Amino acid sequence: MELFSILPIILIFAPLALLLSFAPYLTRETISFGVTVSEYNYYTPILRKLRSMFATVSLIGNGIVILVCLYLLRSANEESTAMITGVCTMIFIVYWAALNMIFHFKMKKLKGTLTTVEAPQRVKIDTTFRQNKLTYSNYWFLIHFAIIVAIAIISIVNYKALPNIIPMKYDLQGNVTSSVPKTYLSVLAINLVQLGIIALMMLVNWSIKASKQQLTTSNPAKFAAENIQFRRKWSLFTIITGLLLTILFAFIQINMFVPNMVLLTSISFITPVVIVLGAVLLSLTGRQGGGKIRNHQEDRERSREQPVNDDDYWKFGFIYFNSNDPSFTVEKRYGIGWTINFARPLSWVLLLFIIAIVVISIVLSQ
Repeated sequence: MELFSILPIILIFAPLALLLSFAPYLTRETISFGVTVSEYNYYTPILRKLRSMFATVSLIGNGIVILVCLYLLRSANEESTAMITGVCTMIFIVYWAALNMIFHFKMKKLKGTLTTVEAPQRVKIDTTFRQNKLTYSNYWFLIHFAIIVAIAIISIVNYKALPNIIPMKYDLQGNVTSSVPKTYLSVLAINLVQLGIIALMMLVNWSIKASKQQLTTSNPAKFAAENIQFRRKWSLFTIITGLLLTILFAFIQINMFVPNMVLLTSISFITPVVIVLGAVLLSLTGRQGGGKIRNHQEDRERSREQPVNDDDYWKFGFIYFNSNDPSFTVEKRYGIGWTINFARPLSWVLLLFIIAIVVISIVLSQ
């Protein structure tokens, strides 16, 4: 079994499995498996047990998938390694999605049995929220663009020094598995991919800033402050992720001129691991939208008021579809981050843009 074929499974799949399994503990205290509940009900024994059951079943299932994947990889060659990893990834995703669906509908049934306070629905909002600096500026991406332009110029200047056939892919032993004839397009293809990725990262950073402001039933100033901190740390993570990917592709392109398989393999492995581990660690530092992950034994008063109930706009608890809402992006109900309002035409344009980047990247790397 090649070390580089199993390390991604251990260092990427395992942390993701851990994060996804404990996702119900990271949501807002007014959301349980995509269903709106009061903060008081979130900590009731029945919902604590439901979260514990989800985490246990998820960890067991994901653990089995990872172990099976490692077992199949023990004697796999380069071609079958890619296929096995791809199939296991799909099983990983489908299993988690199915599990969330099951617990979402279970939670919907439970909601009717929970104690609620019969009172007019009230919300409080910090009207100065948008006056704060919610994210880091997209101007930081000028650093990324400078690196891309510099590498592109170096590639053009040294174009004649390249062989007529350019290697594009290598196996784990450093052997060339795919190559293309030398053209300006094939040499600069990586720069085009970089530009697409950075454009996507800039869009993500903008969406963090523009996403819908959440409402609260109490203490709007504290609620807003926590949300601002939450947005800023994920904005910084987006910028750093874009920089790491830019540097990774820059090394791949430089490798055409100065081959160094040890360095290239190391960077190609380390970069995604750092990004995934960074996302996991950042997710564990606070709840979705901001705020601490409190111990359920903490002695404090918890509101019994039902928060704003927009469950009807969340299909299956994670797809937001509200034609009456002008917002393009909103906070996720599952996990950490943001999602789009699928009732807005621009959301479908974004999906097509993402698909186009993936397809173009695959085509240019052939």
